Amino acid sequence: MRINAINPIFQSTRCFTASAQALKYKKWIDLSKKDKQSFIRGYVDMYKEKNPCSKSNLMHRSLMGEMEEHDDTPYVFGILYNEIRAVALGESQDNIKGSGHLGDPSFEKLLFK
Repeated sequence: MRINAINPIFQSTRCFTASAQALKYKKWIDLSKKDKQSFIRGYVDMYKEKNPCSKSNLMHRSLMGEMEEHDDTPYVFGILYNEIRAVALGESQDNIKGSGHLGDPSFEKLLFK
């Protein structure tokens, strides 16, 4: 019994492809806890290096300290990771590559492939 002979909907074939660009970097949800914690440490260190006088440094350090104390990964860093990823892939609606700290190309180096 041929299904596509009975129902014409099944006679057409659809192909789905993913661009190589989208596969370039993993999403936050796909990272292991170890990788997430590695990103967080790298982000906090790089942010402090690039913005030494920013009050955000204290908040980042506090969240990172709690991460180590509770052995978790604060999701606020997931939001940052996904936005840096979106900028790198040209998908961001809010940030532009080369502009601002989320658009800074050096933060892209923290992303996992």
